[in-house]
Amino acid sequence: METQSPPNADDIKQLAQSQFAGSAQRFVESKLHREGDDLHRMVELAQLSGTERVLDIATGGGHTALAFSRQAREVVASDLTPRMLEVAEEFVRKNGQQNVLFVRADAEALPFVDRDFEVVTARLAPHHFPAPIRFVREVARVLKPGGRFILDDNMAPEDDELDACMDRFERWRDPSHVRALRLSEWRSLCEESGLRVIHTDPLTKKVYPYVEWTERMRLPHKESEGLAQWLQSVSAKCKDYFDIQVSDGKVVSLCATFGILVAVK
Repeated sequence: METQSPPNADDIKQLAQSQFAGSAQRFVESKLHREGDDLHRMVELAQLSGTERVLDIATGGGHTALAFSRQAREVVASDLTPRMLEVAEEFVRKNGQQNVLFVRADAEALPFVDRDFEVVTARLAPHHFPAPIRFVREVARVLKPGGRFILDDNMAPEDDELDACMDRFERWRDPSHVRALRLSEWRSLCEESGLRVIHTDPLTKKVYPYVEWTERMRLPHKESEGLAQWLQSVSAKCKDYFDIQVSDGKVVSLCATFGILVAVK
């Protein structure tokens, strides 16, 4: 992987807010975010009794908050982007849930007291965080002893070439993407922050329908065409692993890898 300058955290966060404010409703409607066995899997791994207070970090369209609110006492849905919180609240309320609070929060500087939650979740968002170690330390801080952290995100394969390929197409499509860490990297960050990893699911692949995937982040047509051309030029190893499908000279779809990790305090 080529060497890159470390991202400026403030610039990344401003860019992310700009990107997601303009695409907020699309994330509520996104099939990738709205559906998927991973949501059910996260709830299953939380082992909820019904008395828990849950924090969902970077809630996006509110899908994770909604799923957990049906089995927890209360969910606090946080996000850095005000527009995201607005559409997430509308989505959750339309689905009949009133036990969800919506709070604007930076994942790397949470406005909550120590030991405030039994469960903390983060789904399909931490790859946008400029300083993942700060995020995980904040998770550890706000968790109660014995509490669970459930992370579900796109994660890079444990292979340098595949990692670099995935990193490039994710960044090209979304400049606010910082990096999809490897599962081994998330494990290390958890352990460094005082959390004990008790479970990891194997990486799974999810399909990105190319047009919907690029339009969701409002990628300009010229950039979308350039990315599609680049995807068709990658090595056979990358084409096979990421299942890059081409028809009539156009990219129809590709895959990326996702993983789930559970850690306890």
